[in-house]
Amino acid sequence: MRDLSRALGYCRVSTQRQHTEGHGLERYIERLKQYGLSEEQIHWDIESGASDKRQGYNQVLELVRQQKVDKIIVPCFDRFTRSALGWEVAREELQKFGVELIFLDGGSLDLETPEGLFTSRILAAMSAQVRDKNRYNAIQGHRYFQEKRKIYQAVFGFIKDGDSVIPNTKQYRNTGKTHADIARECVEMFIESGELSQTIRRLTEKYGLERVGKYKFEDFPRDVSSFRRWLENPQLCGMVCYYPFDSEKRLILQSNHEGIISIAQHQQIKQILATHPCGRRRYVTNPLVGLCKCAKCGSTMEKRSTTIKGKTYEHLKCPGAYPKPRQVKKCDVRTYFRLQDAINAVIQALKEKAANIADNMPLESTEVVPVEILELQQQILKLKQLNDPDFDSTIKIKSQKLETLIKNSELNVVADASRTEVLRSIAMSEGFWEIVTREELTAIFHELVEEVVCSVAERSQFFDARLKI
Repeated sequence: MRDLSRALGYCRVSTQRQHTEGHGLERYIERLKQYGLSEEQIHWDIESGASDKRQGYNQVLELVRQQKVDKIIVPCFDRFTRSALGWEVAREELQKFGVELIFLDGGSLDLETPEGLFTSRILAAMSAQVRDKNRYNAIQGHRYFQEKRKIYQAVFGFIKDGDSVIPNTKQYRNTGKTHADIARECVEMFIESGELSQTIRRLTEKYGLERVGKYKFEDFPRDVSSFRRWLENPQLCGMVCYYPFDSEKRLILQSNHEGIISIAQHQQIKQILATHPCGRRRYVTNPLVGLCKCAKCGSTMEKRSTTIKGKTYEHLKCPGAYPKPRQVKKCDVRTYFRLQDAINAVIQALKEKAANIADNMPLESTEVVPVEILELQQQILKLKQLNDPDFDSTIKIKSQKLETLIKNSELNVVADASRTEVLRSIAMSEGFWEIVTREELTAIFHELVEEVVCSVAERSQFFDARLKI
């Protein structure tokens, strides 16, 4: 009987789609269980094998460093890594701590012998080659589809017809209407009401909660986000979209298939949706997000909210003391720090610094920061506040422009000068902290505060705010 008391299992799939459509992950996990591993011993990721930032993968390596592992069981080599360089880094860890890599498909790697090392490097190179080949084929496939105006898949209201789509004229349930007719009705209902949830509610009341068929294109979406994506799809009006989830590459072209609604209707849909929030809340409820650190282990504190009798209590906790399942506990500070007390401590530190700046403010500044640089810094700060991936390219362009301006003006202390300018403004604004919003606090804190160290002694909580100037 196998001794697996000091063994771990690891598996991965590259995409969420592989996971949700059952193309591997559940099967891999089940095979690892059949091998004799428990649920707690199995780590997994939904990410590319070329990435060295996989959470489950790094958890396994961390346990190796802690000398808690003798064996790692994987379905096959490429489920562990697809990077030759990544393998060399991991191999050193496994070799250093005497960990054996075992494959469910049979065999294992003896990293102590020259033959074992050679075999491992061949496997790593082959896995990387397959990864590169898959990536190349995918890119070429995208280009080919784009050049030929081909369509990958049909959405509700259509069915595939070769490399294109046609309106689905099959009867929808026993309604006497076609799928295309129901799709048009969905659009008309939404344009009439202007509300996603209300439209879905009316449709499900009329046609039932249970979906038709097993494929997405066979019925209208029942949840708000999916219904929104369906409405936004230009396939409805006879067009085709490539790279829909990449704002930089997204491309919409005229297709040769027949639409089921007009372009004017689709434009009307987009105008209505533009007034709706995108589902994800973008406002920040913790102005100190990412700034608070545990004094004991250095972990970034996490916010926890609890509502009791209509009143919300906000606290900070150390994730090292409250680890997620299958993560190792690395801290014993289980105190819940009051978020508002941390905010007040930072404000007090800034008040003292601002007062000092005000008292020692020179009549004339010896370092004049160009207005263009200050304005550009403010623009970048506001864009970062939005926390929207669509603005990443804009932020990058503006940051490059800012860097060029700084170099041209030969200013080495622009950042400190702008932060001083903010504090000077605060010092001169009576009652500023009484009216500032949490969104404004977030911007100010992340501009002026390096970190806030949270500690506890004799049941008292302490916050050490360390400023950037």
